Amino acid sequence: MLRRYRLALGLWLCAVAMVFIAFISAYFVRGGVPNYEAATGTYSMQWEPPFLPVSLLVLNTCVLLAAALALEFARRSVRRAVPDAAYVAFPIWLWASLLLSLGFLAGQARVWEMLRSNGHTIGSGARAAFAFVVTGAHAAQIAGLALVLFWIAARQRRWQPMQRYIAADLAAWYLHAMAVLWIALLCVLVWG
Repeated sequence: MLRRYRLALGLWLCAVAMVFIAFISAYFVRGGVPNYEAATGTYSMQWEPPFLPVSLLVLNTCVLLAAALALEFARRSVRRAVPDAAYVAFPIWLWASLLLSLGFLAGQARVWEMLRSNGHTIGSGARAAFAFVVTGAHAAQIAGLALVLFWIAARQRRWQPMQRYIAADLAAWYLHAMAVLWIALLCVLVWG
C-alpha cells in the first residue's frame, strides 16, 4: 500500500519539478534576449539584478532544512514505535516541522518585503519577476505542506500506526524534495 502512495507522490513531484524546470528554462532563455533601452534607442544584454538578501535566504534555507530534519525524526519515531505504544515523539517532531515550515514562509515574506522596499516588484523587470514568481510558487508548495502537516497533527491520534507511518513518510519525502528544490532555486537566484 505504501508503494502506491509513494508512486503517486513521485508522479506529483515530477509534475512540480517540471513546472520549476520550465520557470528556470524561461529565465535563462529570457536572459539571452536583448532589452530595448528607450532612453538611448539601443538594445542591451545587460540585466539589472534585483537586490537579494542572500543572508536571509540562507537563513531561510537552514530553517527549511531543519523542518525537513524534524519531519524525518517524526517519520522514524513512528516507524520504530510499537503498534500499541503511546506516541510521544511523533507529535512533537511533527509540530516542530510545522512551526519551522511556517518560519520558512515568514522568512520568505520578509524577503519579498525587502525586495519591495528596494524598489523591486514583479513589474520592475524580468529578474525581479522571476524572483517573485519562483519563490512564490515554492512558498505555495510549502504552505500546502504546512496545511497537510496541521491536518496530520490534528487527526493522527485517531489513526492506526500504519496510517501514521504512511502520512509521516509521504510528508517527509515531499518536504525533502521541496528542500532540494529550494536549494537548486536558491543557486539559480544567486548565481544565475
